Amino acid sequence: MKILIVEDEPKTAQDLSETLQEIDPSVTILGITDSIEGTLNFLAYPPAPDLIFLDIQLADGLSFDLFKETTIACPVVFCTAYDEYALQAFQTNGVAYVLKPFSVGDVRLALDKVKSLANFFRADVPDFRAFAEAMDTLRTNGGLKSNFLVSFRGNFIPIPTKEIALFYILGEDVCLQTFKGNTYLVPHSLEEIERMVGYQQFYRANRQHLINFELIESIEQDFARKLKIKPKVKCHDQITVSKAKASEFLQWMNTR
Repeated sequence: MKILIVEDEPKTAQDLSETLQEIDPSVTILGITDSIEGTLNFLAYPPAPDLIFLDIQLADGLSFDLFKETTIACPVVFCTAYDEYALQAFQTNGVAYVLKPFSVGDVRLALDKVKSLANFFRADVPDFRAFAEAMDTLRTNGGLKSNFLVSFRGNFIPIPTKEIALFYILGEDVCLQTFKGNTYLVPHSLEEIERMVGYQQFYRANRQHLINFELIESIEQDFARKLKIKPKVKCHDQITVSKAKASEFLQWMNTR
């Protein structure tokens, strides 16, 4: 897959380039541009990209202007620090909306969506069920999962993601706990769920806990420079953030 990165922050552009190649070594980064003018010049000559990771606020304007100036035939993943442009993004070629600061999981989820759609259109006999599932994930929350279907006493119950306080590992099982205190088993690994819910609202505090921002009442300094989360609702176990992740966690809290 040939990818063009449009990003006016050099460090972010480099991080994104390295992340993409870490996720999929077959990816080729065609180039990195940092402006509307530079991107138009790049797109004027072959080879054409298969996918564009596109920042929205560039030095010379909003990147939506690109669609007014040229025809972009490939899908676009919008990668920005602002969530107010999501609707406009999906009215263009947008197939995913990744919020900064992005995680490896966010970028992997975006690539998976692009590949799912590509596989559908390449198939001799299209799998319309798979396509419907792919489109369903794209329609809500910029592609993030809006609910989890759980089994309870012989019934299937949809639990809205916004009502989930945390996901956690208990023995060999993965559970979710709602803000109302209800607990259910989830048929996914914590790593899979991390990709499904994105980095903006949920944070992987440690190997056992993936927590919703809304769960956090306060943060206390614990021994050995760990951080201890004081939750708004009672949880099955104490939630801590290690010294190694403390700085990243506080940055996540501060940039939301």
